[in-house]
Amino acid sequence: MGKKITTVGIIGFNVMGAAIGLNAASSGYKVIYKELNDELVSAMYDRWVTKALAKRVERGKLSQEDVDLISGRITGTADFNELADCDLVIEAAVEKMDLKIEIFKQLSDVCRQDTILASNTSTFLIEKLMEKVDNPGRTAGLHYFFPANVNRLVEVIRQKNTSDETYEALMEFSERNKKVPISVSDFPGFAINPVFISSYMVLCSLLGDKYNSATLDQVSQSALGVKYGIIWVLNGSGLGTAYHAAASMNEYLAGTDVGFPKTPAPLKEQFESGNPFDLETPASDDPKLLKAAEEELLGSVFCIATHLIEKRVVSKKDLELGVRTALAWPKGPFTMMNELGMEEAARLVQLNVEKGNFKMPATFAKGVPEPWQI
Repeated sequence: MGKKITTVGIIGFNVMGAAIGLNAASSGYKVIYKELNDELVSAMYDRWVTKALAKRVERGKLSQEDVDLISGRITGTADFNELADCDLVIEAAVEKMDLKIEIFKQLSDVCRQDTILASNTSTFLIEKLMEKVDNPGRTAGLHYFFPANVNRLVEVIRQKNTSDETYEALMEFSERNKKVPISVSDFPGFAINPVFISSYMVLCSLLGDKYNSATLDQVSQSALGVKYGIIWVLNGSGLGTAYHAAASMNEYLAGTDVGFPKTPAPLKEQFESGNPFDLETPASDDPKLLKAAEEELLGSVFCIATHLIEKRVVSKKDLELGVRTALAWPKGPFTMMNELGMEEAARLVQLNVEKGNFKMPATFAKGVPEPWQI
């Protein structure tokens, strides 16, 4: 019988941590969240439990009886020792590596030896974050996607030390939380973020005299078949987050046999301006310009998706599922390549490699491969 999880600790109870905690409490788990001091413990409970659940009652999403049950399962503390009896602790603190490493060291000191310790980081390698944890077989990543109360995907990330028992317990935990878990190996950005981040890096690098923001947003809508374009998504999720993630991914991968696009100067400039991208200025209708941008975008998706499979970061099936679930793209990268035709997919990969965005994936190095078996 696998590891049983009944009590869940959450480190950091702000936007992401609170959504994870509410999701767990709604699924029947007892939740104990940790904040920096008693004042924040109280403030975060008021904001993310009391007021957030009251809004759901007003909208007819929950009954008052439901609210009482959920809120009764959630308590807060400023003391690490209060997490000693948790079966699982999920860290959702700010993205600072040294801070996270220290958090996991303290958790290792106070929690039981069989307590599962997981990070919700979207940036750092799990193995690095867990370097001061005793019994590293109980460590893993549990990467929720924003907004965690709506987005159903969870990446269950196995670092090289993660035990089968830990992995299986986190898959079951995710499913009980009504999430869609996919299995991912420890890799910079994991599986879905490398696809999305490289996509917006390529698009943002084209901003200038020929392409405005609205044109590139339209390109992504057309190329990917999405309702909301990538630039629109960036405006909603925050340009600061987008810029720092882009810089981090480039630092991790640009010098490897995978490669990664350069951090776009227009993205940095837009972030530093404090303003969102302008989507009101009319988009271009020049078919030649639109086709060129679409080809570069699709080529980047095909390159990174192929590298992820070759590195055994994720299976084709799980990458397809993850992209459709987390990013709301109607089709995954391998379906898109098959439908476009492998000869054309190979041409777009070659084009992307020539532009310096990625290194050539081994699958395409010898010419046109057979269609993907999904």
